[in-house]
Amino acid sequence: MTLNKKIKYITYQSFPSNKANTLQTFDNIKYMIKKGFDVDLIFPLREIKSSDDLKVLAKYYDFPKNLSVNGRKHKYPFGKSLYFEKILYVISHFLWAREECRRYSFKNDEETLFFTRSEWIFYNLSKKNLNVTLECHQLSKIRKFNIKRSIKYKNAKIIFLNDQLAVDSNIDSLNKKKVVSVQNGVDPDLFSKDIDKNPGQIIFVGNLTRFNQNRNLEFIIDCFKNTNLNKKYFLKIIGGPSSEVNRLKEYVKEIGLEGRVFIEDRKDRKLAILEIQKSQLGLLINSSKNEHSVRYTSPLKYFEYIYGGLKVLAVDFESHRNLPFSDNIEFFDENNEESFIKSLNLLENKLEDEIDFSSISLENRVNKILNFVSN
Repeated sequence: MTLNKKIKYITYQSFPSNKANTLQTFDNIKYMIKKGFDVDLIFPLREIKSSDDLKVLAKYYDFPKNLSVNGRKHKYPFGKSLYFEKILYVISHFLWAREECRRYSFKNDEETLFFTRSEWIFYNLSKKNLNVTLECHQLSKIRKFNIKRSIKYKNAKIIFLNDQLAVDSNIDSLNKKKVVSVQNGVDPDLFSKDIDKNPGQIIFVGNLTRFNQNRNLEFIIDCFKNTNLNKKYFLKIIGGPSSEVNRLKEYVKEIGLEGRVFIEDRKDRKLAILEIQKSQLGLLINSSKNEHSVRYTSPLKYFEYIYGGLKVLAVDFESHRNLPFSDNIEFFDENNEESFIKSLNLLENKLEDEIDFSSISLENRVNKILNFVSN
């Protein structure tokens, strides 16, 4: 099959946003365009702040040249009410996807490659036998239902973020040739050369909440009260929202750790990467209250940590153990100070395996994706 150079990336995400999933979308599109593809990004203007204004989007993302952006009208209730958000999301997502997919037909779009993170876009386009690929980053009952019925169509394919997602999707073995697992990747363009490290700096960069729950950062902060934790270490947390930044700042002040724990608001992405490169250790922390965090997550920050030359300390979740080069991670038990401090001490003397950084680049990731959809 000769690859068509026209891609329509249709998603129910909202732009602009500081969420990692929107960064992932733009990162992938950037490298698709670098490979010579014409990409049309299509999404709903579902929130007050949603915008397809290129100047607005360029403030949030490393905006690729020649990207066509189309924000579609969203006349459905999700994003307009603070009540019944979950059910309104499901209904609005279903209706918007159905409306959007009416624009496309096999007669007019046979040669177009469709990418989506929406299970409803995936289902509606697969029924029309269009070349559609779902990027699956998490599972739900609705998504699993749509995946199983959509993958039966001739031109439907799925890219899972990791192997565990693929296993838990329960797709039968006959469809395995239409499924691949491709982990996240890192954009080398965001990194500077010859950055000096700040001795003892441990860093966490990212959203300070996940699925409307905190990431258990208070536990890490509390560990710095322990006299057994080496005084040379200090913690820098960079993220948002501002309300959570302010709450954690107050907490740090209350327990008297202003000199060892520093909380900062979100930074421009390149500035955040610079702070990562200045650090010695990167932290992966989540709460076990969410199944996605425990089993499926493939954190973008992890790939940025290792590309930036950091050693990585992570809460001992299955998802973290399944990350590439996880032998270089030192794990600690959730909510166990003794385990955290022990792991930190072990990490200091840990000999790291040599990493082929090209294998975790976005260019390599997109090459895998494009090779997969072309076969």
